[in-house]
Amino acid sequence: MTRPDPDWRFLREGMLLPALCLLAGAALWGTTTVYRTRLDNTLEAERQELASIEQERRELISRREAREQFSAIYRQLTGNGIVGPDQRLQWVQALRNSAATLGLPYLRYTTGPQEVFAAPYLVAGISAPVFDTPMDLQLGLVHEADLLRLLDKLGDAPGLFHVRSCNIERLERNAPPESDQANLSGSCELVWFSIPSGTSLAAVNHGE
Repeated sequence: MTRPDPDWRFLREGMLLPALCLLAGAALWGTTTVYRTRLDNTLEAERQELASIEQERRELISRREAREQFSAIYRQLTGNGIVGPDQRLQWVQALRNSAATLGLPYLRYTTGPQEVFAAPYLVAGISAPVFDTPMDLQLGLVHEADLLRLLDKLGDAPGLFHVRSCNIERLERNAPPESDQANLSGSCELVWFSIPSGTSLAAVNHGE
């Protein structure tokens, strides 16, 4: 008995639809994959952009808070006479008034030229420039505490000073100590600090 020949046309037509469905599915899968890849890339770019915006926002808030804090410090320094021109006339007058109030037997002083104050924690171009004015004192003291009282009164003068060194020596006298004469001689080296107002320090304070 002979088997009939297969109907190839019928087979081709029967396989055509599954093949087309397979090709359509593959095309759809490829298109979906490409679209999803693009979508993922877009989402990642948006995440990075949002992260960058958030970082900028935090930096702006930090700068604003730092400026507000700095402005308060700047106003305090200005009120204390530290920001501004050299005020040696006020310093000398405060020194004379303090010596007269304490009844010091004598007072001699000299002031040197203003110089740039150099310190490792002051960075050029970032920190505000600081200047110092040296002042040497020679004074007669009735008691050792007179020197401390004098320095304490100088603290009320405008500006800020630092005591570099002080020395007290007892005067050689045969007579007993007098309440209105120098029983001790004192010498001190001071330095007064100031910050020029016409610098970037003032510009930042005014928000320029």
